Parts: sequence; structure tokens; C-alpha cells
Amino acid sequence: MEVGMVVAWTLSFNPSDNYLECNGQEVDGSKYPKLYTLMHNVPDYRGVFLRGLGGNSASLGELQGDAIRNITGTFGLEAKENSAYKNLSGVFFSAGNVSGNASAPGGSVDSLITFDASRVVPTAEENRPINKAVRYFIKAK
Repeated sequence: MEVGMVVAWTLSFNPSDNYLECNGQEVDGSKYPKLYTLMHNVPDYRGVFLRGLGGNSASLGELQGDAIRNITGTFGLEAKENSAYKNLSGVFFSAGNVSGNASAPGGSVDSLITFDASRVVPTAEENRPINKAVRYFIKAK
């Protein structure tokens, strides 16, 4: 392996001192002169996914922010005395009637339509692909 190559490490202990963890640390030029000529700090790959260059990726070495695909749904409204939401699909659903009496003369009903992405995609506190954690190390000498 050449100096500067990155490897995924699946163990909790560090490999030999020929490798530095990719955590943004400064490269010691006296200990790792070849790597120091390539970079003064190792990349910080903690908590990010590495992605092959091309397609929709950012430029080489550039951090690309998170994003999701568009989530859509539809609903229709029947505007009559006994109005109701119809044809709910995707992320939209009826949470029921809030108040009112549609059967009374001139009556109406307030309905609550809700948007819930978890009805069509898995949800969490972050956007992420299926994953397993690894530690990244760079060949330093």
C-alpha cells in the first residue's frame, strides 16, 4: 500500500504506527515525512460516509451535505354541505374530525389532515443509508 491510502478498520484497537486515524489530526512531518508532503492534516472521516467520485457526488475531497428524495402525497376536497377529504395518498392521512356537525342545516366539520413521512419511508433523527461503523486509517509510512 502507498502512503496516503485509506483503509477501513473494523477493530477497536489501532493498527501499527504506520497508520494514522482519519480524525483531522495534524501530521508530524518528522515522523511521517512522505505523508506530510501530501497533507499537513489527515482527513476527518468520523461520522461521514465515503462515496466514490462520479455520478451525483461532490468534487474529490469535498464534503457533501445530506439530502432526501422528495416525499409526496395527494388529497382532494369535496366542497359540499357534508364536505370530506377524499383520495388521501402517500404521506397524507385523516386524523379524524376535530369538531362540528355536518348533518345539521348549514353544518360543517373541521377535519384534520396530517403529513407523516414515516407512512412511506423509514424515519430517524438523521438521514442515513443502511450502515455499519468502521474506523478509517490512512497509511502514514
